[in-house]
Amino acid sequence: MMRLRLLVIIFILTFLLNGCNKAEDNSYQLDYFEVIKVKVDNLHLDNSCKIFEEKRIDNGVSVFLYKDNENHQINGGISLKDKFYDLGEVSVDNTPDDLMGIEEVQVFGKKAVKIYGILGANYAQAFYLLVEENLEESILQESIIQIEGYTVEIDLDEDGKKEIVSTLGTIPETKIFTFKNGTIYGSDINKSIGAKSVLLQDNDKKLFQVYFESNKPEQYVYHEGSLLKK
Repeated sequence: MMRLRLLVIIFILTFLLNGCNKAEDNSYQLDYFEVIKVKVDNLHLDNSCKIFEEKRIDNGVSVFLYKDNENHQINGGISLKDKFYDLGEVSVDNTPDDLMGIEEVQVFGKKAVKIYGILGANYAQAFYLLVEENLEESILQESIIQIEGYTVEIDLDEDGKKEIVSTLGTIPETKIFTFKNGTIYGSDINKSIGAKSVLLQDNDKKLFQVYFESNKPEQYVYHEGSLLKK
């Protein structure tokens, strides 16, 4: 009985000292999940669809936004070797120009196309098409990811390759998306570290503002899969 009590005491002390993934150097190891790719459908453009923005990429690939007059929504599409593919809804109708569009960006050390819009108040989203040198239909199915929230491409660990940071909600929930060994991974910072609110506060300094308690902001930076307290 005495031995059992001793083991219980040791377990409780270990839990209290370790905290929630927290080390003695004020760092939090983030948990990661594999990002599921977007499966695109074949698209038949007819008179009910009106393309109003298009960006041509190398090797005969183009990405476009079109309005589906039957569903009253704005969808994204991809043209590849005279075939069309549908990304699905990108934004609601009558979205302001500065909240919707197509951009060429660099992420994970690769060339990419970002298609972004909004689906409601404080609800943004973005699709990323990773552009391969020889993009084929089979590769296309493994080259698109969809991310909820307002997104920014930023080199958090200064290795010359940009990660993606997304923020969603009025009480900010922030995720980091990285690329390792040919696979895209994401981490929900709020859930990983048990924070109430997380926001990328300063893009230049790469500072995250974290709230574990109301009115007590803390600042962290990203380093090798962890958040380090400043």
